Amino acid sequence: MVATIVPRVPKPAFSAAFLVLVFACIAVLGGCAGPQPKEEERKIQTLWPELPEQPRYRFVTFLRTLADIRAEDEDQRLRRVLTGRSERDERVYNLPVDVAARQGRIYVVDPMQKAVVVFDIPRRKVFRFGVREPNLLQRPAALAIDTLGRVYVLDGQAKKVMVFDGLGLFQSEFALEDDVTKPVGIAVGSDGERVYVVDRGSLNGVDHKVVVYGHQGERKQVLGPRGDGPGEFSIPLAAAVGPEDSLVVLDSGNFRVQIFDREGAFVREFGSAGNSLGQFSRPRGLAVDDEGRIYVSDASFNNLQVFDWNGQLLMSIGAPDLRGAPGEFALIGQMSADSSGYLYVADLYFRKIEVYQHLADEQGAAYRTGK
Repeated sequence: MVATIVPRVPKPAFSAAFLVLVFACIAVLGGCAGPQPKEEERKIQTLWPELPEQPRYRFVTFLRTLADIRAEDEDQRLRRVLTGRSERDERVYNLPVDVAARQGRIYVVDPMQKAVVVFDIPRRKVFRFGVREPNLLQRPAALAIDTLGRVYVLDGQAKKVMVFDGLGLFQSEFALEDDVTKPVGIAVGSDGERVYVVDRGSLNGVDHKVVVYGHQGERKQVLGPRGDGPGEFSIPLAAAVGPEDSLVVLDSGNFRVQIFDREGAFVREFGSAGNSLGQFSRPRGLAVDDEGRIYVSDASFNNLQVFDWNGQLLMSIGAPDLRGAPGEFALIGQMSADSSGYLYVADLYFRKIEVYQHLADEQGAAYRTGK
């Protein structure tokens, strides 16, 4: 589905002061790990867990430039030789705040470009949408895709949801108006009949909620308000649709994940504040795959944790690092899982999307045995 490349170290995009802060965080998290190997001695990990354990996930590729999905042709090679540069190597997005994928197209929300950037793997091209009058995006914040391939883009500044087809052609829109204070996340039911907008709310208000809309923008339901009880939220940041059109919400300020049924009834929750595996410190991203596995990224740990549908921890992927190799994050962000078993993870510091594949038992066993 995606083209494997040789990992290249991305160029950091933040200030020296931020570097010092991240180094300090890494030192705190890894200070008890003993002496670290020299940079040239450190290997690049591409399987999780590592051998000799049976791997469950493998790193596939970075998605940052056109070169990551299309081989260089003769004209491009000659231009690079003559000019010393290639447009293929230029980063196609500036700040990947959200990502979603369907049928070989990976959609990246870039508020800096006021656009959605699309890696079209089958056609080996990159394109953008939301950049043409009259269907301009002002400050896209998140997106979601239904089973028909329609792309729902949340514009946090305009406070509206814009709907495009898979190729970026405008279909419809609806305004959120006074329903929300600070919309930051969106999820959509499989048939597009229920659109969930996550509102992180105001600093001291009780307006922390998830608003449920119909496909034409009619308000159906509100989940919340602020609190720490079942069905209440504190700084919710993301949502995803799970099995049987259930709703999964990252309740960041309460350091937990909440699950609701299709009608919005509370089902269960898991998670707590802490520094151990299975706990959360700065949870920032959420994804659910077709098997009901729930992925939560954490900007303090700079990793992602994998849970089963009942909230039991299965494993973790990644670690904090300023090298930027696969599985090395400095400011991990949002995630998405597609129906083909691929997981897409954004890092805002390195401005990269990493692609992972979930390995079936026989695939993992083949890596372990070398057959």
